[in-house]
Amino acid sequence: MDDLLPEICDQFDESVCWIPLQWVDVGGIPVFYGPVETLRCFEDNSKVRELLGQPGNGRILVVDGQGSRRRALLGDQLAMKAVENGWAGVVVVGYVRDVATIGKLDLGVKAWEFAR
Repeated sequence: MDDLLPEICDQFDESVCWIPLQWVDVGGIPVFYGPVETLRCFEDNSKVRELLGQPGNGRILVVDGQGSRRRALLGDQLAMKAVENGWAGVVVVGYVRDVATIGKLDLGVKAWEFAR
């Protein structure tokens, strides 16, 4: 697997922003990239469902769930919807569930935490 991070940092130097969290790979694709769509929601994945139901065109959905541990913001059904609609990946600052199933999908998923 290629490590794209050094090349991205070299090419975009001052434009690279870091999210200072420890990420866990959950999806079937560990390295993914694309234009980013951001969403902030708290313990309600209805907006996640709405966005992943639209054409992704290779985008990545970054969901700021404010780190809540009370509700999962992504599960296998929404992840499958993302694959069907052409999303490259989903990054969740919060819980992800159904990780065994999501890990078999052709989708990049990074999570701050996940429910086993």
